[in-house]
Amino acid sequence: MKLLHRYIISEFLESFLFGLAVFSSILLLDQIFQLIDLFLSKGISIFIVIKLFLLILPNIFSLTIPMSGLFGILLAYGRLSEDNEISAMRSSGINYSNIASPVLVIVMVLCVFLVYFNQYLSPITHSQFRKIYQQVLSSRPLIKFEEKAITRIGDYRLYVTKINRESNSLTGVNIYKFSKNDSDSGWRISASSAVVAVNPNAVVFNLFKGYWQKPNPAKPDNLVHMNFMYYQFTIPIGGDIMPFSQSLREMTASEMRVEIQNYKLKKLPVNFLETEYWLRWTLALAPFVFAVCGIPLGIVSERGGKSIGFGMSLVVLFIYYFMLVAALNISEKGLFNPAVLMWLPDFVIFVCGLYLWKRMLKT
Repeated sequence: MKLLHRYIISEFLESFLFGLAVFSSILLLDQIFQLIDLFLSKGISIFIVIKLFLLILPNIFSLTIPMSGLFGILLAYGRLSEDNEISAMRSSGINYSNIASPVLVIVMVLCVFLVYFNQYLSPITHSQFRKIYQQVLSSRPLIKFEEKAITRIGDYRLYVTKINRESNSLTGVNIYKFSKNDSDSGWRISASSAVVAVNPNAVVFNLFKGYWQKPNPAKPDNLVHMNFMYYQFTIPIGGDIMPFSQSLREMTASEMRVEIQNYKLKKLPVNFLETEYWLRWTLALAPFVFAVCGIPLGIVSERGGKSIGFGMSLVVLFIYYFMLVAALNISEKGLFNPAVLMWLPDFVIFVCGLYLWKRMLKT
């Protein structure tokens, strides 16, 4: 039995590592072009470029490991099924649990790794990459706004959903005022769009179609809601106030929980923070749900083998990430509880996998 398990593991690892290389290369193409541009047109040292590449490489593993796990399972079991090796195992009295168990053990190890990686290691490498990259761009006296990132300037915090750098405009702008006084619940400005002007002393926001929410001085528990079509808001950055941008991906799990609690104490929306927090758990357990669904799919694909396995992996990945992107958009808008919605893709694939196992065991 140990020999059989080693054989199945070798088949899986071969396809898994191939898929990891392919998927990682595809997702890294854009970053590679940007790093090459730093070296060729910006005159940045090749050693710094290599260091940036090594820091950004691990950050895509939260996506590519689950994808490669499904790819490896479907190709490995598809090949075994195509060559009638699954049928030979079954005729020898080997049940499906023994055929699936070696890969399931590896997948569970991957899940445990991804839980720790997504919550702690990935934010560290994100932060280190950002620091080096900001040092490279330090000659530019501009605040580096980023999409879906928290930008801190003194007591103010900004969150932007989309950036058009050509027109210097922002979409989905949220400005929060955090007071050092705990008794002050702060306030919030939300605008559909904004045009930004940055100078050494201030950041000027020309805001369009939005509202300003702040506590009622007479009744602090109630919010005063003021709508506007246009409003100019200025944040000073002179003196001791230093702008600091922190992406959500740079926050560890403990830092994110603290940030969520701070926002809740200030009675501010936390949907975008909770979405990121639960997304990491969803992606960490994705290899397991892919395995539950992929093993029976690979075993029953007796015809076509590798080609069928490759096609099915693309279909399952498309369905899963389509649901994940939809869940992200709905959750970030605060239309549904992120703690429930972000688990929907894993739940759907897992239930489909249980159904496939049930049908396979009846044959």
